[in-house]
Amino acid sequence: MHSKWIFNQIDALQIKKKINLLDFASGNGRNSIPLSYKNFIVTAIDKDQEKLNKYENYNNINTIPFDLETEKEWPLPREFFDVIIVVNYLYRPNIKKLIDLLKKDGFLFYETFSFGNEKYGSPKNPDFLLKDGELLDIFENELVPLSFYNGKIIGKNISIKQRASFIKKTSYYKDALFKKR
Repeated sequence: MHSKWIFNQIDALQIKKKINLLDFASGNGRNSIPLSYKNFIVTAIDKDQEKLNKYENYNNINTIPFDLETEKEWPLPREFFDVIIVVNYLYRPNIKKLIDLLKKDGFLFYETFSFGNEKYGSPKNPDFLLKDGELLDIFENELVPLSFYNGKIIGKNISIKQRASFIKKTSYYKDALFKKR
């Protein structure tokens, strides 16, 4: 099942033109495949080639098999993507590299598990659980936060997640928007 929150964020943009979207750590395509029916050119990157093979019949999806947890340079163009989505994935050492992939005025929508989730299911390992407010701490110096939530999600299963949306603006815009009084 795709992330309803991610789709709500994207639908709220009311995008009319064709855009480049990156599904980061795309897995089985639960988000990439339905997004390919919208007005997007989707790039799905994941280390599992077998999962990426499931996308081969979709014209608007380009796949890249790559281990995102390596120190090798990512095979993704800088400042290319209008929208980047990340769902249920966390690898802190490389997370800030996402900023360089966004175009100016591009959007990052990030949703993953947070501390407290271990009471309800996987992941339980703290390496894969965000601390309270961590997405804001990671991105707020380079991206403008638009929304943030950290708490219980009740769906098919209960989970504790952080959801944050950001836009990449020029430093002038950001400074003017958040000027201290």
